[in-house]
Amino acid sequence: AVVSTQSTGSFIDTQKFSVMKNMKHTFSKYLSYKKDNNELLLFILKQLAKDQMVYSRSRHSGDIQTVEISAEELEDKARQINIHNLQPFYSSELFLNNRFVYDKKNKVILLTM
Repeated sequence: AVVSTQSTGSFIDTQKFSVMKNMKHTFSKYLSYKKDNNELLLFILKQLAKDQMVYSRSRHSGDIQTVEISAEELEDKARQINIHNLQPFYSSELFLNNRFVYDKKNKVILLTM
C-alpha cells in the first residue's frame, strides 16, 4: 500500500492534537489552580526528548550523546495549556537536575545523555 507523506503528516498532526487535548483534560485540575507548572512542563519536555531520540536513532546509527529539542516547540505546547512564561522553568532545579540545558542564543534545549 502506498501512503502519501502529506496524509501521513496530517494523521500525525491530528494524533498530536488528540494527545495534547487529553493531557489538558488530565492536568486541568493543576492548571486551573495555578499550581507549580514545572512538573507538567518537564513531562512535556521529556516526551519531546523521547520523540527526538527515536527520530535520531532511526536516522543515525551509534550512540546519541546529546538530544536537541526546539525551545519553540516546547513553548508552543506550553501556550496550548495556558503557560506563557517558561523562564522560571528553564532555571529551575527540576529542569537542571534532569540534565536539560537551555541555550537561549540558539533557542534550543539540550539533553546530555
